[in-house]
Amino acid sequence: MGLPDRWTPAVTPPAAWYDLLSRQGCEVDIWRTTYFHPLASHQAIVDWLQGTGLRPYLAGLDEQAGSAFLTRYLALLAAHYPLQCNGKVLLRFPRLFIVARKIAA
Repeated sequence: MGLPDRWTPAVTPPAAWYDLLSRQGCEVDIWRTTYFHPLASHQAIVDWLQGTGLRPYLAGLDEQAGSAFLTRYLALLAAHYPLQCNGKVLLRFPRLFIVARKIAA
């Protein structure tokens, strides 16, 4: 949503997980999928994320700053996620799955 590269989360790339697990004698499967959750509104996205991904951001803010942050965040969501024909919002939710199986010696 327009954040500078410096805010890109530090997540271990799939290739690094593959190498790490392969060196341990594992057979590794890695895949990505994206779920699209139909939510009732943009506010429903905020409500959902307040219990997970937004917690670290809100924890460092007082009540007034947190409220201002959420107001701005809601406006950005509304600009980024269009309403569907039925009035709902499709939340794109990408996931990475890694399954490792130890190869019998």
